[in-house]
Amino acid sequence: MSDRPILIGAAQITHRVKSIEDFIHPIEFMRRAVVMAAEDAGLGARLSQADALHVVHLLSWNHRDAPTALAEALNFQPPTREYSAIGGNTPQWFVNRIADNLAAGRSRLAILVGCEVMKSVSLAMRAGRDLGFFKDKVQVPLVGITRPGTNQIEQAHFADRPIKIYPIIENALRARLGLSPEEQRHALGRFGETYSAVAAGNPNAWFPVARTAEEIVATSPENRMIAFPYTKYLNAVMAVDMAAALILTTPPTARALGVPSSKWVYLHGGQDAHDAWFVSERPDLAASPALSAIVEDALGQASLALSDIDFFDFYSCFPCMPRLSRLVIGLDEADPRPMTLTGGLPYFGGPGNNYVTHAIAEAVGRCRSAPDAFGMITSNGYYSTKHGVGIYGAREPDRPWSRTPPEEFQRRLALPPNLELDPEPHGEFSVDGYTVWHSRDGDPEVGILCGRSPTRRRVWAHTHREDHDLMEALMKEEWVGRRGRIAAREGAVNIAEFS
Repeated sequence: MSDRPILIGAAQITHRVKSIEDFIHPIEFMRRAVVMAAEDAGLGARLSQADALHVVHLLSWNHRDAPTALAEALNFQPPTREYSAIGGNTPQWFVNRIADNLAAGRSRLAILVGCEVMKSVSLAMRAGRDLGFFKDKVQVPLVGITRPGTNQIEQAHFADRPIKIYPIIENALRARLGLSPEEQRHALGRFGETYSAVAAGNPNAWFPVARTAEEIVATSPENRMIAFPYTKYLNAVMAVDMAAALILTTPPTARALGVPSSKWVYLHGGQDAHDAWFVSERPDLAASPALSAIVEDALGQASLALSDIDFFDFYSCFPCMPRLSRLVIGLDEADPRPMTLTGGLPYFGGPGNNYVTHAIAEAVGRCRSAPDAFGMITSNGYYSTKHGVGIYGAREPDRPWSRTPPEEFQRRLALPPNLELDPEPHGEFSVDGYTVWHSRDGDPEVGILCGRSPTRRRVWAHTHREDHDLMEALMKEEWVGRRGRIAAREGAVNIAEFS
């Protein structure tokens, strides 16, 4: 169908920087990825006919106007140039947005690209060298939702970063699945063993190393506990230098450009939505009504059932995300279909907001080599907050691209009523999720508790920092559902005790 969006070019670069002398500036890095994607499509100089350039937000570098600087480096000026808001959902969100533009005739040939140079930045900072990574401020409007992902009460209780929030979700998920802490440990080990094995066979992976389940979960000087139950080997690795690019168009333009149909991969369905914005507002920490809804919608667009999908790449910044994804869309734990194409962010690498561009590039290759196969890619921004999904396949779809606009889809989405956040709770509360944050020496430092009061108001609290017995118990026993009480307040931080 003439108005169906297709991907015709895909490229990935993993730059294994060893010293600061290996540094490639992000604009040049992205230029190389775009050129490689154009070569993949066989476009050559015809790349200059692109009328849209979409750039994923860089976390490791501030640039006043990255899309314009990249267009200048590519030596053409597409009339549409966009720079995204922050979020790991962004690449799939962009693909869905580009698909809408292509189907509506607002664009003919579009480029999507992103990169991170976090490894180079970390090397430069250790050497005391300023490469200019944060000297500028972004001076272009951002597309997408720019709202902060955490509120002041969450921030005050250290629930302010993915490395701390996802372990809380993980422990809530353990309780929902009815696992003991030891069973959870085995599940996390299996996750790491399975995903690292995929990364070991992926030439683009930052850590192409297969690790055993026990190696993943056993603490050691090389694999310290970060935030219970996640050891270092279970955390996304952002200190990477990686870039990826995609080129999208429609069949008539592809034919006019001389791109053979063997290169075409169709977007069969896609949708975007978000759950209750703040973790505090969610009555169930181990649920995602938004993800469930967008997967159902995308499958409907594609006229496919979940059983028709041959492979998946579930966003995997931390183990709870792919496991939660499987749960909410109804995939059995024993399902044999691949759940990652890359090896996941802890092993393939987590290039900031741009990981999913790599996952989609992997899907393009998989669909080209298996023309009758369908793949599903999920994306996630903030704290299981912003979700996107895309369904890909080389087979021509039966109907033209059409989806409910995401703003309207969000308005129609029936989410559970939000919990109200209590900034200064008193008396009893029950635990919904928690973690134990560890120091860089691997010692328990503080327990972070997310619960609710008897009046169903959200409560955040810390353990006493000197209560090491409680922190040890939190890591050995099930504490979700237990009752404690707010015993004190230190500034804006609620302090919990348990009898």
